[in-house]
Amino acid sequence: MDIKQLFYLIALDKTQHFGQAAEMCHVTQPTLSMRLRNLEKELDVVLIKRSSRFEGFTQEGEKILKWAKTMESAYDGLQAEAANFRQQLLGQLRIGIVPLTNLNPMQMLQKISSIFPEIRFQVSSTNSEEIIDSLNSNRLDIGICYLEKANAEQHDIYALKQTELGLLFHRNYFMPSAKTISWDEAVKLPLALLNKANHFRQSVDLAFQRYNLHPKVLVESSSTLHLIQSVDTGFCASIVPISKGMEKLSQNLDVVPIADAMINSPLGIIIRREEPRSILIEKCFAEMRAYLKDSGL
Repeated sequence: MDIKQLFYLIALDKTQHFGQAAEMCHVTQPTLSMRLRNLEKELDVVLIKRSSRFEGFTQEGEKILKWAKTMESAYDGLQAEAANFRQQLLGQLRIGIVPLTNLNPMQMLQKISSIFPEIRFQVSSTNSEEIIDSLNSNRLDIGICYLEKANAEQHDIYALKQTELGLLFHRNYFMPSAKTISWDEAVKLPLALLNKANHFRQSVDLAFQRYNLHPKVLVESSSTLHLIQSVDTGFCASIVPISKGMEKLSQNLDVVPIADAMINSPLGIIIRREEPRSILIEKCFAEMRAYLKDSGL
């Protein structure tokens, strides 16, 4: 067995296609297929469901795939550690982010990239529980999520300030009556919100319940892009963190703060404490903390 066989397995998981996986790994499809069959022979386990095309992984294959991803992370960490000895920092940083945080993560990554230009970023958007689980199982390096399920004994944590909320609106379809509006005024508009499984949405729903208000939610989505598109077309308004800068994405958009509106659950950036923890993770975590402190977040 060699590390490339595991990389081929991971590429197949990413693409769900033998030909595309081979292209990603810069080998021919017969070579990739042969190396994966050799891996199965060496492990004496069938990993892949096959017919004329890729049909998924067997139950055993799914478990081996998790080990492969862990070994890929360890390999990247080893390479980053060796590069650090050469006064370099390189590798891939895997980051999980919950939707609608009170910061613009891409501005932060742009700053880190200017400091460490050899770093690549793999960003996924999901819920806090999945982020923390992925951190603990070494499938993510850094999480930006709600901290209720984080454990100070298991994680290094940098907490952000409370998330203040505002109404994102189209200037041609709504004009706020003041510099700050109430929940009663916000509820009069058709809304596009994150789906109900999202922590941010649950906090917004609790605010409406507190004031005995019943919003007209026309669009629910797990994608913040869909929310922005809904507002930019004039179809809906939305409720967002006021410090995120979403109103800058289109000349049609603006945001007005909502009085007494914030997410009480703390957000933060976390990494696992357990070794091995690469120098790449540690230095990027330190730079993120410095960036957020300088930004007042």
